[in-house]
Amino acid sequence: MAELKAYDLYAKAILKDPENLKAFLQEFLPKDLLPHLDLSQLSLVPEEQISLPKEKRLLPDLIAQVPLLGKPVQLYILLEHKSYQDLSAYAQILNYISALFEKALKEGSKPIPVLPFIFYHGERPWLYPVEFVELFEIPAEIRSYFLNYRVLLLDLVSLNREDLLKGIELYSVVYAYLYLLRNLDRPLEELLRGIVRFVEVVGKLGERERWYLEWFLLIISKEKGLDEEEVLIKLREVGGERVEFELKTYSERKYELGLQQGIQQGLQQGLLKEAQEMVLEVVEVKLGRVPKQLEEQIKAETDRGKLKRLHRELILASNPLEVIQQFGYRINET
Repeated sequence: MAELKAYDLYAKAILKDPENLKAFLQEFLPKDLLPHLDLSQLSLVPEEQISLPKEKRLLPDLIAQVPLLGKPVQLYILLEHKSYQDLSAYAQILNYISALFEKALKEGSKPIPVLPFIFYHGERPWLYPVEFVELFEIPAEIRSYFLNYRVLLLDLVSLNREDLLKGIELYSVVYAYLYLLRNLDRPLEELLRGIVRFVEVVGKLGERERWYLEWFLLIISKEKGLDEEEVLIKLREVGGERVEFELKTYSERKYELGLQQGIQQGLQQGLLKEAQEMVLEVVEVKLGRVPKQLEEQIKAETDRGKLKRLHRELILASNPLEVIQQFGYRINET
């Protein structure tokens, strides 16, 4: 198995934001499939609810649940994120489908159908077929007798760089993310073109997108072996005066505006509340609920920097309860 690149965990986490995932699926799911899905009701399936047997312990990168429009039927969208050629992805997908089927049988519920999706951003085009049966040397006339499934594949190598750059205006976070991954092997200046475009758009949006700017700078610094501050300085050089004002933190801009209008304290409280709500949202996704004691502690937290760090760590966490405890919060509920 290829070595996991330093930025992979951070890159994968971006699509675990439900709003980012919805925009991603709206753009890249087959157009004849989209009208059948109610993406407004999409929800992430917490890792804790996916109990795989010991021999299948490796968890999928992401599973979302979505209903069919006008039907009392749910389906899973299973997304595997790959930065290298990986034939074992097909075995992993079979394991996940099998494990989810077994889980439903044990719970006495109907099995939920699964749409497998591979999102690939390696250096060369994806080598393998989208039909599982085509991995084997089976004559076409008898293939229908063998187990088969079709993978939905997004091969980022096949997407035009300039089209991705233009897409940032419509789907800021998602297309900035795709442009970033598409250009990680390019010179830093070219890579930063998309981030400059993203920063220009962020000025019209909110703090959520500004948090993602921090993620993007982190991914670039990890890949290029640079300090985040070095990347930020270079971004200012590439963007010039167009981005200088937007690169001030969101709270600084709100402070300046609030000072002029005499409402700075209220704005700061609003930013703190937004940070608290974002942490509580990711806790609910990870645990399937928000324990009352933890909710009270988060709502009482006044350190917005701490909340931002907690939000980032929770997104990446395989054991969210451990992260919560490391940040000094307690959960006594059973």
